[in-house]
Amino acid sequence: MAARRETAQAEGLRVVLYVRVSSDPGGLEKGVDRQEQDCRALAAALGWRVVRVFRENDTSAYKQKTITLPTGERVRRVVRPMFREMLQLLARRGADAMIAYDLDRAVRDPRDLEDLIDTKVLAGFQVKSTTGSLRLENDADIAMARVLVAMANKSSADTARRVKRASQQQAEDGRWHDGRAPFGYRMEASTLIPVPEDAAMIREAADRVLAGESFYRIVRDWNEAGVPSPKGTKWQTTALRQMLQNPAIAGTRTYRPLLDDGTLSKESVAETVGNWEPILDRDTFEKLAGVIEVRGEAHRVRAKDRPVKRLYPFSGLVRCSGCGGVMRKRQDNYSCQNPERGVCARQINFEQTTAVVTAAILDAYARPDLLARLSGATQMSEEAKHVQKQLATDRAGLTRLDDDHYDGVVDRATWLRQRSRLQDRISKNQALLEEASPTLQVAAFDVTTVVEQWHQKSPAWQNQAARLVLDRVIVHGHPAGMGSTTNRRKNESIAEHEARHSRFRAEIMARRIELVWAR
Repeated sequence: MAARRETAQAEGLRVVLYVRVSSDPGGLEKGVDRQEQDCRALAAALGWRVVRVFRENDTSAYKQKTITLPTGERVRRVVRPMFREMLQLLARRGADAMIAYDLDRAVRDPRDLEDLIDTKVLAGFQVKSTTGSLRLENDADIAMARVLVAMANKSSADTARRVKRASQQQAEDGRWHDGRAPFGYRMEASTLIPVPEDAAMIREAADRVLAGESFYRIVRDWNEAGVPSPKGTKWQTTALRQMLQNPAIAGTRTYRPLLDDGTLSKESVAETVGNWEPILDRDTFEKLAGVIEVRGEAHRVRAKDRPVKRLYPFSGLVRCSGCGGVMRKRQDNYSCQNPERGVCARQINFEQTTAVVTAAILDAYARPDLLARLSGATQMSEEAKHVQKQLATDRAGLTRLDDDHYDGVVDRATWLRQRSRLQDRISKNQALLEEASPTLQVAAFDVTTVVEQWHQKSPAWQNQAARLVLDRVIVHGHPAGMGSTTNRRKNESIAEHEARHSRFRAEIMARRIELVWAR
């Protein structure tokens, strides 16, 4: 250890820099640039060699979020990915020292300070700051750092409380906050000014939704016309729905405070008339909100009563052997989507995986013994047929009831009463249907014709057929010792090389893909 320190001192200590700015909504990064310059100057004066810079721009060291740990425990933590990555590097002895601009730039939460202290004790690196406020060389330095961080944390809490109260007062006065203007407006002189082109789009969308058109149809028309969304990308139905539900377009200022757990309240504590021109009048906005609410409820009922729509033949079946997470299609690959970001990033080619699994499934369906077993398993009982018929009748009745209400044939009170009755009956019959016929979800096709029909059917149908015989597809890592491609040999023709490469890829896929068949 002594020898390593002497060598490091002779060559100049390896140092990492940490710079942070709490707020930079414009993303200019001038603050972190200035901090980095000062930290580099200190490192140069000390004769230390900078090996890495950890930058966290527009990142609070005080605000906490509710997160779920790998153990399943929900806790409150300050989320700073680069700070955590720096501690991990220092713990691995990837550097001999750390320089920050100031104590409160590095830590402003007591828990973060204790983690820094623990890492320093275990790894033995030096800690300095350009202002001299961050020192952890002895017990006195550590005690002073704890006092200063506690005071800084209290100062942040006081500031947050004052800002929160000022924001509420701003809302009560009907003034727009200083954040980004909602779609349809631009900020000018601390108020909202309608943008004629965007306002026309909002009115068009509102008229079409009230006339019975779907969000999908509106979004499709706008995308085909090349109309960009507020983010400059294609329109999505979610963005359109959120835009039409924003009270600001009706000239209403709302205020939803942050709760103690860090989440935004679902209920407004202040709702006043804003000091800007509305795009939609209040009556139109309320009618629009009612239609959107009813559509959302109808969608939730249908989603509860029907199987999940699959976009690809093996959606939900492909899983990572490393972390056990579901792998989803992203561009040209199946990619591991583990909820804990950064835990796993395994990928496998989508088309090649689909080809391998499809061939295996069709081979399975060609087996006479399997067909005999599945044909008997998918017969629907008479009781299940009766319940299914009742479900179809009730769902059709629910659709007609909603149409009658929109057309003014049925008043709101009658509509709500009859709708509640139909929804209750649909839920009960759905439960009976699942109990009476657990295999009903797979009884929508003749299993003896799967091989012939496979390539003409939809991905949802293919997914349903796959689940009858396949439990899951496990994707392993790339085989050790095997490359990802093959080089063309001397005197080998292009056709011969392509054939050999195809065999090579097939061998890799055979090793990486494991099929677990349903019992």
